[in-house]
Amino acid sequence: MEVESFYRYLTQARRRLWTTLRTLPDEDLSKPVIPTDGARCIKDLVKHVAVVEDGWFRGDLLGQPFVLESFGPEPRSADEYWHHETESLESLLAYWEAVEADTLKRWPDLMAVVASGRRVKAFDDQDVTVSADEVMWHVMQHEVRHTAQIVQMVRLLGHTPPSLDLVFLTAR
Repeated sequence: MEVESFYRYLTQARRRLWTTLRTLPDEDLSKPVIPTDGARCIKDLVKHVAVVEDGWFRGDLLGQPFVLESFGPEPRSADEYWHHETESLESLLAYWEAVEADTLKRWPDLMAVVASGRRVKAFDDQDVTVSADEVMWHVMQHEVRHTAQIVQMVRLLGHTPPSLDLVFLTAR
């Protein structure tokens, strides 16, 4: 499967996930399910998935301002980065939707960067690099992993999650 087809699958899976999340009580979306300093609740992961796509695609690959800038100030601490239990689901999804819309608008630019063979720093504090193609796949795989966590959290909270498996969304 090529990168554009996989991203289109993700957009379909997102719609199913977002529809389900919109039916859940805010109390459940905000409930800390994972005992960690990082993402503890569903809302935390919703924001994190969008921030990662925004940062890698816009910041690292395109050198453009983040979509996040139009949604408020950058986080000033790890707590502000990770914890979003007090934010509304709709504001978090509006940000994710805006990131997706911007990614789709800039898709030709992203593919030009991939085709150029350009490499970007993998970590701020190290000199190792990854190819733009590897960044594309990293961001998409990152989303699959974290949306699977969200699905599991939905189950643990006593709700029925959507099926997001690729085969169910791409079979003809």
